[in-house]
This record gives sequence, C-alpha cells and structure tokens, in this order.
Amino acid sequence: MTRYGGPDALQVLEEVCPEPKEGEARVRVLAAGVSLPDVMMREGIHPETPALPFTPGWDLVGVVDRLGNGISAFKTGQIVAALPVNGAYAEYVCLPQGELVPVPSELDTAEAVSLVLNYVTAYQMLHRSAKVRPGQRVLIHGAAGGVGSALLQLGRLAQLHMYGTCSSQGASTVAGLGAIPIDYHHQDFVK
Repeated sequence: MTRYGGPDALQVLEEVCPEPKEGEARVRVLAAGVSLPDVMMREGIHPETPALPFTPGWDLVGVVDRLGNGISAFKTGQIVAALPVNGAYAEYVCLPQGELVPVPSELDTAEAVSLVLNYVTAYQMLHRSAKVRPGQRVLIHGAAGGVGSALLQLGRLAQLHMYGTCSSQGASTVAGLGAIPIDYHHQDFVK
C-alpha cells in the first residue's frame, strides 16, 4: 500500500526476498486472511494502521522456508500460523519464532487461516476480558460475521445463553450457531 483507499489502492510489487535475522523464521505464505481490520487498515482508519508504505495482512498460514540463527522450535517445511497484524499479503515474511504456532499439515490452509484472527479474538473476549461462566447471558454484536460466529461457537462450548445482533439475512446462521437472533434493523436490542 502506497496510499489509502479501496481495493484499487492495492498494488503488486516485486521486492527482494527477505532474509531471516537471528531468532526469526522466513515463512512462505500459503493463505492470508481477509478481515474487517484488513479493510480498515487499507482505508487508513484502523487504530493500528502502520505508516505508508506497508504490506497489509493481519493473519497467515504458511510453510517455514528458511531459519535464522537461534531457531530451535521449528524446522523448514513445517506448517505454521501467525498473527503479524500486517505483512501477511506478502509471498514471504520473516517472523520471530515466538509469533509462530504449529499447524497440523493435514489441515486445509485456507480453512486454518480463518481461525487465526477470528478465534483468537473471540477467545480473548470471552475468557480473558469478560471471564464468562456457564449459564451467563451474553449479547454478541455482528454475530453473523467472522469474530461474531467464532464467539457463538466458543460461547456454545462455554454453555452461555446467547443473543446475537445481525441482519435478517444472518438470522438463520446466528440461530444455527445457538443464539437468539436480533435483527438490528427492526428490533430494539437495548430494551
């Protein structure tokens, strides 16, 4: 990205392949997530948007391609996931080994990357921030979206009573994931 804007602001650039530094692994990106934070960064309105120019891409699944000195937890050819916040749209990215998580090689990479940002965010919201307990009632905004549907699935596992705001088109998805849908266009969810 050399300017903020819509999809037309994205550019394909040829650059020198990065080399991993001490404690880093170079990862060849196999799949990168596309999420609302990515769109907001592209438009320059997300609070964590880096200065221009930058390479977008919040999360990735890839294969370790090269190891820098001091790497012991991973080996070349290993499938990993990461949440670098930016840079995942590149073909290769170098990341500290502490930011990498092993991914079973039999998983589909496109399916696996859909879990990284959405489920890490949802898990932290439920268990680290809200500290939910079985039987509690929760209201989930945007329940038919990526993080919202992850919240519903994890909320079901946590035995929560869930309500989810969504459009009328998302109601069947929200209900199917165990929540009572609230059509935010036609229902007052505040009362």
